[in-house]
Amino acid sequence: MDAITFLQPSDAGHDVVEHDLAEVDAAIGLVARGLASRVRLVGLHRPEAVAPTGLAHAQEARVRFSLDRGAGGAVALTLGPNLLVAEVPFRREV
Repeated sequence: MDAITFLQPSDAGHDVVEHDLAEVDAAIGLVARGLASRVRLVGLHRPEAVAPTGLAHAQEARVRFSLDRGAGGAVALTLGPNLLVAEVPFRREV
């Protein structure tokens, strides 16, 4: 299991959607820079509200984006893996 990385609180305003989007952008940054292979965000206030913008940001960064709804209706966003890394074919040098 990957180590847990704690981020500093974001400077997003008091708007919960801005806060959630800042969390998504931070997760995208971790994956895009190779600091994490995958980040799962749970406990966001309005995940469905930030999903369209988060998807656009993830596509721009070439990071996979998925929205997962649990059995209890809880929504989690998963960012990663980095699509640029995933597209590199395996080559065996002889």
